[in-house]
This record gives sequence, structure tokens and C-alpha cells, in this order.
Amino acid sequence: MNSQSGFRPEHELLLCCATASTDADTKARMQSLLRREIDWKYLIDLAAAHGVRPLLCHHFATTCPESVSPTVLAQAKRYFQAHAFNNLFLMRELTRWLDLLERNGIPAIPWKGPVLAATAYGNVALRQFGDLDLLVRERDARAAKDLFLSSGYRLLDQVSANQEEAFYNARKVCELAREDGRVVVELHWAITSQTFPFRLDPTSLWERVERISLDGAPVRNLSPEDLLLVLCVHGAKHHWAKLMWISDIAHVLRTYFARIDWRQLMQRADDLGSARMLFLGLLLAHDLLGAKLPNEVLQRTRGEPVLAHLAGEVRSGLFGGGTLMAVERPEFYIQLRERSRDRFRCRLYLGYRMLTPQTQAWTLRLLHGGRSVWHFFQRA
Repeated sequence: MNSQSGFRPEHELLLCCATASTDADTKARMQSLLRREIDWKYLIDLAAAHGVRPLLCHHFATTCPESVSPTVLAQAKRYFQAHAFNNLFLMRELTRWLDLLERNGIPAIPWKGPVLAATAYGNVALRQFGDLDLLVRERDARAAKDLFLSSGYRLLDQVSANQEEAFYNARKVCELAREDGRVVVELHWAITSQTFPFRLDPTSLWERVERISLDGAPVRNLSPEDLLLVLCVHGAKHHWAKLMWISDIAHVLRTYFARIDWRQLMQRADDLGSARMLFLGLLLAHDLLGAKLPNEVLQRTRGEPVLAHLAGEVRSGLFGGGTLMAVERPEFYIQLRERSRDRFRCRLYLGYRMLTPQTQAWTLRLLHGGRSVWHFFQRA
């Protein structure tokens, strides 16, 4: 991995450690950086904030233990053991719930979390996650939510009964927590909410779903093409503010590279108006983490100047701290869209978000007679 000019040694170390395996050049770079003065507390806190602390501790113990102070190394090993235990607990809770949902006639697709860790990272302990993400069909969402509520879970969203339908129709996700607080489940029936329109029909994901083994249990998994696309959209939605999301792309590319139908993936992204979001994620994984990309993909990323601008913006803000909201960086989200109608819809949404709550309510009534303003934005 090449040196990343403009980054502190701690930032470069984090980039070197952001993938599970390292080549000889990356290992040599890590050892060189560790000979410099390192702010260990800053590095570890930064790794935790970016969701890559397990990878950092893994490399401390396996790649360069001789270059890390004994105190830091001992702390890293203790953290990794506790983290691995918690991830195994969450993985088993996931497989238990997948089985329970299935027995109640509710098929579900787990994504991110334990499944991504086990398949793309090769070890469930190497990825940081704190909740379980499940995708169900929209017609099963209410039944799935009721099953969780009857099994010792509670809703995290405080929504009145008369607001509940409109709230969940807009968000397309329901967050639940087990009573003891050890498990949080995000129950999705779409990949994004109506506030970040992404016109992938969720039913198409079910047509291409695969079966894998997770902790000895058969579970559904998104196809490599769908997984890359939805992860890139998710990262773009959050301004790629966490290194973990770029690391996810790099690991998926490393694990599934030979299996990916690149032409199909690029055509689907073009059809959905999300090619720029896809290529931004791929470009970041390539430039920051050394992920391999086919020549045809590299040609497309290099042939679109706006991608270089967006990637530069992500890179410059990556270690700045905090996750930006859309209203804080509106031009970034507008430039993510390659189609004029999607940029127009984005401007409508951002303009709405900048209004005061009272004006938002007045605008909603004026535009759509009291119906969901998000429905209006989708049809705009």
C-alpha cells in the first residue's frame, strides 16, 4: 500500500490494518510507521470510532507484535477476546431468530453484521457490529415485528399509534431491542428509506439470493453483485464517514472477485441511477485500501471527473470526526446522482429538511394534502 500523503501516522496505520490480510509491502509499511511516535490512545479510539478496532488488534497480535508495546499488545488481546465472544453470541442469536422467523412463515435475509463478517472477512470476530440487520418482505414486516414484541423485545422508536404507519412507511425499518439490552435488531423491508430514494425493488433481491452455512445453520445471503451495490449505496448515504464501510467493500471484492458478473452489476447500477454511488465505493476501496478492480471498472471510474472530486471529499473528511447529515453537505448528495430527475428529487428533499418543523408541516399539507411528503418526493 502506498503512503497516503496528508495523513497522520495513526491514520496510515489504520488504513494498513483495515483489511484482514496484508501483503509484504503493507506489512513493511506498518513496521515503518510503528517506529515513529504513535499516540496509542488516539489510534485505538479512532479505530473504535471507525469500526475497525478488531482488525487493528488482530494485526497487532499477528502481523507486527514485536513492534507494539507490551502494554498495548496485552490490551489489544483482551479486547479482541471479549469482542470475539460477543460476536459469537450475536451470531447465534441471529441464527436462532432466522429459524424462529422461518418456522412462523417469515423468510428473512441477514445482511451486514455476522453474515458479512463470516463470508467476506472470513472470521466473524474480525468485523465490528453492534446490531443485527434483517431484510423481510414488506407483507411480512408487521408479523415479524409482532413476533419480536411477543418474544421479549421492545420498540426503540417512540411513535404514537396514529403516527406509526406513516413513520414506518417513510423509514422502511423498525428498530427493536431485547429487554436486557444485549441485542438490537433492525428489521428492514427496503434497502433505504424514502428520504434517500434508491429504486431497487426489494423483491429482485429474493430472486438472486444464495444459501450459505453460518455456524452450521443454512441462511440466506445476498448475491455478490447485490451485496456490493447495496453496501455502496449504504456508504454513500452516510458520506463514507466510517472506514469500516470502505473495508467492507474491499473484503467483498477480495472474497468474491472471480464470481462477480461485472457487466451485470454495472448494467443494474446504470438502470437504477446508482452507478455513481457504486463506482465511488469501488474507487475508495481501490485507492485507500488497495482493492483489486477489473480494467473496465477502473476505466469508468477514471473517466468521470466528478468521481475523483467526490472521492477527494471523502478522503479529506475521513478522519475529521463525526458523521455528516445530508443537510450539512448538500452538494455531495446531489452530485452522487447521475440522473437529472434524481438530482431534482434530492434537492426537493434537502430543501424540505432545511425548513423549520412548523414550515415542514405546513409544506407537507400544502403539497400533498396531509399525505406523506416522502411519497411526493418519490413521485416528483
